[in-house]
Amino acid sequence: MQEKLIVPYPVIVEGKYDRLRLLCVMEGQILTTEGFGVFNSKEKQALIRKISESGLIILTDSDGAGFVIRNHIKSAIPAKFLKQ
Repeated sequence: MQEKLIVPYPVIVEGKYDRLRLLCVMEGQILTTEGFGVFNSKEKQALIRKISESGLIILTDSDGAGFVIRNHIKSAIPAKFLKQ
């Protein structure tokens, strides 16, 4: 069995399948945006802001939707906390 990578920062991904895939290779906190759901959920936005205070990794797809989601999160979090 391969050792998993320990990631000290929370990781944000787009969906549940992205999360499941990452859980195969890493240990750490992984949150989903639920696609564009992050735009409508004030609770999710508040959670992301709170956990970003110790650093945050954003992993989104390199397509148009991923770009929009990444920029939305980047606009809500101070740049000093983002690890891209």
